[in-house]
Amino acid sequence: MTRNFRKANRVPPALLFPVIWVTDRCNLHCRMCDQWKTAASREKEELATRDWFSIIDSARRLHAAVFIITGGEPLLRKDIFEIIRYMRKNKIAAHLCTNGTLIDDARARQLVTSGLNSASISLDSDCASIHNWMRNTDCFNAAVNGIERLRAASPRIKIGINYVITKKNFRDLDRMVRFAKKLGVNQIKFDPVHTNLMHRRKPLESFAGLLFEENDLQQLRIEIDKLIREAAKSRLLTNSYTFLKGISRLYDAAGPVSFPCYAGYISCAIDPYGNVAPCDNFDGADNIRNKPLEEIWSSESFQRMRQYVISCNAHCWDTTHAELNIRCAKFFSLRELRQIIKELYFYLV
Repeated sequence: MTRNFRKANRVPPALLFPVIWVTDRCNLHCRMCDQWKTAASREKEELATRDWFSIIDSARRLHAAVFIITGGEPLLRKDIFEIIRYMRKNKIAAHLCTNGTLIDDARARQLVTSGLNSASISLDSDCASIHNWMRNTDCFNAAVNGIERLRAASPRIKIGINYVITKKNFRDLDRMVRFAKKLGVNQIKFDPVHTNLMHRRKPLESFAGLLFEENDLQQLRIEIDKLIREAAKSRLLTNSYTFLKGISRLYDAAGPVSFPCYAGYISCAIDPYGNVAPCDNFDGADNIRNKPLEEIWSSESFQRMRQYVISCNAHCWDTTHAELNIRCAKFFSLRELRQIIKELYFYLV
């Protein structure tokens, strides 16, 4: 159905996967990200709790299935548990993306009582020194402890690991699957380092030591194949086969794998200050302080943004946008139906 609305240039009636980053503030200093450099003075510009409640009300009317909550570090917001609780009160699933370092026993209990469905915690190696180098902070033990505390607090909450693949850690992929299994998580997702989307304003030269070069590609393909075999043995939920095989194509001279983009048709991005865009590769078309989310979703200005999406050649390959695009492809739903069923259980149940 989503394909038909895109093809006909019509406004879809449902916003299934709103992606919200509730703050730009972060307690880490990751090398692949500049959000932690956001001026402290911008905190007072962030949406208030009541603004997020209004967004959730609109999302309910737009038949949202799950909120993807990210940042910055969402747990820096003191009201994050209220926000999650309000999502669940409105029968919308809540998925939290966090670096995990702030999950102590008290926060773990609050996440449980808020009704959180699932969480993804950033962990970029089973080796502390590699993870700490990438996150530019001594935080490996805190992240692992966060996973363990959340698992101890609730067997109900599904827990995943987000692993950013870079030149520094791409030889650890299959070993990381085994480590994830040992930690007792339900999912591990691999996300190749990218210089667009949230990181589009980060200077390219500041990605030193992270980006792949041509002489890395043969070994990268070998490591991806090892990862696919190990993931199959582990039975952990992970990326689609299509996504994993496409990672090395990002850097291939033949060009990346390309799918029609459904940002603005199945999802949207809302930043900490209320700006709404089809995805975080664009500046917002309007702000929820000026009009409700459902009005923005059906507005002429947002429809123009959808046309920018159709003509965009960014070739995003990340675990949110690219995976949604793959799932909207006709052949995927036939070939990997089992994958879709497992993901619905992870995010919605």
